[in-house]
Amino acid sequence: MKVRYIAGAVLLLLVGAGLTEAGHRFAAAHPAQSITTPGPVDIGFAQFMRGHHDQAVVMTRILLDHGPTRLVGLARSIQSAQLIEIGEMKGWLLLWGKPLLPATAAMNWMLLGRTPPDATLTRYLADCNSAGGMPGLATSDELNQLRSLDGDQRDRLFLQLMTRHHQGALPMAHFAALNAETLAVRALAAQIEVQQMEELGAMALLARGQ
Repeated sequence: MKVRYIAGAVLLLLVGAGLTEAGHRFAAAHPAQSITTPGPVDIGFAQFMRGHHDQAVVMTRILLDHGPTRLVGLARSIQSAQLIEIGEMKGWLLLWGKPLLPATAAMNWMLLGRTPPDATLTRYLADCNSAGGMPGLATSDELNQLRSLDGDQRDRLFLQLMTRHHQGALPMAHFAALNAETLAVRALAAQIEVQQMEELGAMALLARGQ
């Protein structure tokens, strides 16, 4: 995933944080109004982001379980946050009576927003189609390579793979934060967007320090 997908995302960081905080305040003050019928964006986001998170957790486990690493704090932080978020998204899908996995790899739910896709989203969806699903995912060969390396080499590959992984998730999170029907999904999507932007910044610093 090229950096073009996060160009301009920094400008949305504070907006995303505001959406997250506002969503939590609204939910606390108006619990009855916080429950609405999910739409295709809510369901698609929960299914696809849950799957995307699953691989991030796998990568952190490979890193933490295969010898010493200087990225323990980063890996544990990513792992903890994403396991909690996976639980939330699985819970929603079970509550809604929807499958935990999407029926297809196509990201067509991202065509169902409140406004037509702009140029950035159109490029992202084109990359989704060419990749046969979510961009940024590591291949089986890359995961096996991560398992086979040691020390700084493994750390370096982990940063490369996780950076690409986060970049692939940002457009999906931003889209859902703006277009999901339910407040809970919008709030979590905005939280993920902010969190992963922060982690991308941390990983860039760690990569430069190698």
